[in-house]
Amino acid sequence: MKCLLIGGLTNNINNIENYLINLVLNPNILYIALATDKYEYSYNLFKNKIKANISLLTRNNITKLDYNSLFNEANILFFAGGNTKELLEYIKKYHLDKYFTEDKILVGVSAGAIMLASYGMGDADSFIDCGKYFNFKMVKGLGIIDICFCPHYQKEELVLFDDECKKYGLDSYALEDDTAIYFKDGILSKVIKNEKRNSVYYLAKDEYILIPLYERKI
Repeated sequence: MKCLLIGGLTNNINNIENYLINLVLNPNILYIALATDKYEYSYNLFKNKIKANISLLTRNNITKLDYNSLFNEANILFFAGGNTKELLEYIKKYHLDKYFTEDKILVGVSAGAIMLASYGMGDADSFIDCGKYFNFKMVKGLGIIDICFCPHYQKEELVLFDDECKKYGLDSYALEDDTAIYFKDGILSKVIKNEKRNSVYYLAKDEYILIPLYERKI
């Protein structure tokens, strides 16, 4: 299985997007916005940065479109951010995991990336008080990549992930926005960054020491 996990997408540099569409011939992307109703900004940002055929699946149109054809025709399934728990509810309700086949690349941003991991630090219940974030929670994903994952790691309050991930006995990765990690058959093979100054960190399950990973093949 080929999976690209993204910490978040915010700017106009498109190294990650270019890497993605070069993984396949004739990229046909299904942008899956089931984790939130507020997808327009992120979708338009993505659509304007990438040269590929893109279809859109949302909460509003999943019952109106032939989503079987959309999934079957796509060779890249792109899961946008939002609420991981709600995304998983849609996947289970419509049995969408049957489309997670070896001939497709699975991509997740933020909540979508947590969904692909075994566990991840979610922010769906978080709130801001006096300029500080509170109430981040670990969420169980599908475990397609057997890791713990933390998106948006540039938020200083997410340092709590360093201790939380120890409870699961898995290799863990913490990604700031505009960074991504690519797995092939469960093995990390590439670190990609839209912003070179942003960081990707690895915490090995046998010692959980925060190790920076650089934009290169591993």
